[in-house]
Amino acid sequence: MVNLPSPAAKGSTRKGAGRSAMILEAAKDIVVSEGFANLSYRNIAKRVGIAVGNVNYYYPSKDDLMVDLAEFIFDRWDERLKKRVPSRLKGDREIFQFSIKFMIEENKRERTVTLLMEMWAMANHSPPVSKMLGAFYARMRSWLSDMIERVRPDIGRESRDLRAALITAQIEGLMILIGPKRVRHAELAGIEQAAAEHIENLAFGD
Repeated sequence: MVNLPSPAAKGSTRKGAGRSAMILEAAKDIVVSEGFANLSYRNIAKRVGIAVGNVNYYYPSKDDLMVDLAEFIFDRWDERLKKRVPSRLKGDREIFQFSIKFMIEENKRERTVTLLMEMWAMANHSPPVSKMLGAFYARMRSWLSDMIERVRPDIGRESRDLRAALITAQIEGLMILIGPKRVRHAELAGIEQAAAEHIENLAFGD
């Protein structure tokens, strides 16, 4: 598993952790609404209502900000998922099935797609955004690998990690076909259910 610093680690006090979260929330909103081109410490400070120096205190470099922002975004997504898992589900495999369908649905949300597409586009031109991209998908792969392990502890770490990487690629690749404002082609009817079933076989099959 890749261990990255959590947003709370930036502040040694509750106030510091809260301020860091406010900075990251503002940064996320700027990326979604205005794009990475407008993600500056000055714009973040303006949104939060603090001095630019305070943003720099928590994030001395853009790399620091980008990696923590990736963690922050994934944590918020994970929180939404946990709130929606039905209590009727029994066992880790049913939770996995629900989680995969939730992830596919998330990639149909306009805010989610806007954020990811912006991140993909900028990663080729910006080293800090490239680090953000790497941190975000490292977290997703680790999360999926852990879920696979809970259902199939007999599968070795190397195989689990590769399966998680392939699942990540499949889920994110679906975005170009089922994302918001996409043309709905008749021949793709049922692709989401087919993908969910294929992913489950990939995760747990021999």
